[in-house]
Order: sequence, then structure tokens, then C-alpha cells
Amino acid sequence: MTNETEKLSVLLVEDNEDDVLIAQRAFKEFKLISEVYIARDGQEALDLLSAAGARAGQKPLRPSVILLDITLPLMDGISLLKRLKADPALRGIPVVMLTTSSRHEDIVRAYEAGAASYITKPASLEEFLDLARKFEMYWVTVSKLPV
Repeated sequence: MTNETEKLSVLLVEDNEDDVLIAQRAFKEFKLISEVYIARDGQEALDLLSAAGARAGQKPLRPSVILLDITLPLMDGISLLKRLKADPALRGIPVVMLTTSSRHEDIVRAYEAGAASYITKPASLEEFLDLARKFEMYWVTVSKLPV
């Protein structure tokens, strides 16, 4: 789906407002991501992605990639990941875990549930900007996504 001239849409599932603002700022710095959608918890993400939850007159959201935190209200990230990968309409969307946890158990659980990648959130804005640039370059120019 993607090549150097196409842009990426991202669903960021994150409840920490500071992390949301940092991510939005980082992705705005670069021009390869066309849209960043935000869900504050796992249920809101499912609602955006499901036909039942789509707003009147709108189709369900189909982002190129989902960035998912592990620690979320209502439904944790691993539970959401399992539900996404169990749904035939959603399982093809790559899910990248983006979380503060670097615990080995969380990493193993995420990959066992179907994560495409696991990234520990950087501590500083500069490191996050660097991570955002690498993320965009990988998902837009290196990786091939399904149509």
C-alpha cells in the first residue's frame, strides 16, 4: 500500500494526554503521516474501528498502523490487541505497541497476541522526535502494507 509518495494514517490508542501531545507534535514535524486519529481507551478504539461504532454516515476507521499503549482504562492494550487480531476485518492492520513498559513479560505477551513491533516510549521529546522519524521512514518507505 505504501511507497515514498503515499502517506500513512495512524490510530494512536493512548490515555496519557502528555504522550498524545508529544506524539502529535512529533508526527506533525514530518510529512509522511497524513492523519493521526486518537482513541483514549481500548473501547473507544474498537468503536472507531467497528461498523457498529462508526459515526452516522461514516465508514469504520481503517488506519495504516495502530500505535497501542499497554496500560489503558476500560480495556488494556493486550486485551485490545487480542480482539483486533481475532477480527477478520481488523487483523491485517499492523499493531505497534508503544508503551513505557520494558518488562520482558509484557513484550512476550504483546508478540504472542500478534503485535507487529514493540517500542518503549522514549524519555525526552528529542528522542521521541527521532523515534517518530524512524517510525515514519520504516512504515512508509521500507515496509509494504496491504491495500
